[in-house]
Amino acid sequence: MNCVGYVNARSAIATKLARRLAVACKQDATLPGKARPLRVIDLCTGTGCIALLLHALLAPHFEQLSVRGLDISPTALELAQKNLAYNLQRGLLTRRASTDVHFSLADVLGQGDASVPVVEEVLRNCLSRPNMFEDPSPDLGCDVLISNPPYISPSAFRDGTTARSVRRFEPKLALVPPLVDSVDSEGLAGGRPEDIFYHRLITLSFRLRAKVTVLECGDIAQANRVVAMHQAIASGQADASSAEVWPITEQELLANGFHPHDGSRCVVIQRQSHER
Repeated sequence: MNCVGYVNARSAIATKLARRLAVACKQDATLPGKARPLRVIDLCTGTGCIALLLHALLAPHFEQLSVRGLDISPTALELAQKNLAYNLQRGLLTRRASTDVHFSLADVLGQGDASVPVVEEVLRNCLSRPNMFEDPSPDLGCDVLISNPPYISPSAFRDGTTARSVRRFEPKLALVPPLVDSVDSEGLAGGRPEDIFYHRLITLSFRLRAKVTVLECGDIAQANRVVAMHQAIASGQADASSAEVWPITEQELLANGFHPHDGSRCVVIQRQSHER
């Protein structure tokens, strides 16, 4: 699959993220003690298209770049590896992508099969940083956290709200979050099962001290719930951060290939760094 050349709403999200990072993180990378790769973590990476597109967009701006895609599905990860090889063979990615981009098996929610390692364990091992979640040093975290998690409710998947083409070609695992014992214990307003990944992702973004976090959502209503969830979680954190829905104006929606009234949106969370 030509993951680098495709154009749709997700590529617009990745392009916006790349532009923001090229400004925000490039400055940090020139500071003393910042001589390390720009670290990008793509959770629920699926077939790896966003991870590969981000590498293509960011590589011209960063001499050192590390992109790690994590997913619970071995089948999806096998396709991600094939997509990486395909895009390298076609010259759609620079050769350095072969060493910059990696895909690993991981359970983001941490409530599935015990044989699949949880995301914290995988990141500790992959990055060779056993104390990355305990040490508050910002250099032990990541710069970018991005995710297009399952966000469709079981009822929307069954009642025809979800397009037949999506249901036919996308595995249910990639679309509908798994049922858990207690949704309310995750701090979800109204206990919406389709929102369960976002509490976990936002919490991880704080634990990883991500400079920028981008989360794809199913529609504007879900995106607004995720912003509210971020505000609730952020109130108990030491680091200040902001969250916004994008795109929001009609001009932004039309210019970036989004439907003006419905369809996916993303929530962009940016940590306000005081490290100078």
